[in-house]
Amino acid sequence: MPPKDFLDTIRKGIDEVDEAITQLLEKRMDHVRDVAEYKKKTGMAILDSSRERQVLDRILSQVKNPEYRESIKSVYSGILEVSRQFQSRIISSAAGSGPARYGLVGEKLSHSLSHRIHSLFFKESGMNAEYDLIEVKPEKLPNLLDSLKSRGYLGVNVTIPYKKEILAYLDSLSDEALHIGAVNTVCLSGGYKGYNTDYHGFGMALEEYGVKTAGARCAVLGSGGAARAVVAYLEDHGASGITIVSRDPDSAIMKFPGLNCADISTFRAAGYDILINTTPVGMHPRISESPLQKEQITGVKFVMDLIYNPEKTVLLRYAEELCIPCANGIYMLVAQALRSEEIWQRRTLDKALINKAIEEIRRG
Repeated sequence: MPPKDFLDTIRKGIDEVDEAITQLLEKRMDHVRDVAEYKKKTGMAILDSSRERQVLDRILSQVKNPEYRESIKSVYSGILEVSRQFQSRIISSAAGSGPARYGLVGEKLSHSLSHRIHSLFFKESGMNAEYDLIEVKPEKLPNLLDSLKSRGYLGVNVTIPYKKEILAYLDSLSDEALHIGAVNTVCLSGGYKGYNTDYHGFGMALEEYGVKTAGARCAVLGSGGAARAVVAYLEDHGASGITIVSRDPDSAIMKFPGLNCADISTFRAAGYDILINTTPVGMHPRISESPLQKEQITGVKFVMDLIYNPEKTVLLRYAEELCIPCANGIYMLVAQALRSEEIWQRRTLDKALINKAIEEIRRG
């Protein structure tokens, strides 16, 4: 066969493959359109990193010739990028389509970082959504969820003083919310279901810091709502002992039956593995105070202060001076927000977003 005829035959074969690929790509884009419509309806983000990794892994596992692997990976990465762009056009240009709406419910919210955190999540994941600060007086709480749903909200976070009060207006609770007896996240799609993502945020923070709870002897400063989430996580993850440290140990015993309780004035942390401050002592306007004196924390292996503003409380300064590993509450704050997004969007988000949000917050 003459060289030109041979080349023409090869090119004809390529043309036939291209025709088949084009037909399949059109079929694929039909499915992409359906996905975009669903995401527009539910407020889900366009970018789903875990799904894209699964697609690439599945495709590459079918490549028989390793010489083609990187080229095929590049082609499919481009297809996924084009699919995201197409979804974005569908969602943004749909007639009458507005952003998905979420928000934070509380009484006084002027100092909240939640708007900045969730807005960054929306931006990074290509999601058309808004996050509002919704200040509510106590007398408005009974009809609040119905009102928010009628205005298009798909989910809300709940903060002080309504984490327990909101329970009366929910249809169901997640396991951890039932255990804790408080809710900070509500999904408004379908029935009203409450979750406690403080529980998950605390656990994700400990994992980030490499702190193990299994077999750990733990001391928790405070006996309020934040303490309940912390204690529930420690109980569920194998802590060998938990002591509630309070100004009023008799009252703390009533709130945490079965746990050890100690008076904060005489408490000593020597022999404990983890010390967690859940009290507001150390935050504005009490930034010059610490719930414990320096000598009281000597001997503990790790100190965590759930306060994140200021970034370094007096308690954490004491820990640093004693060369005790320590951390504030910023990672927990952002991690619990990420978990809220996962609940609302019904998918797993990239944990790298947590540190990205923290960097953004620190830049001011």
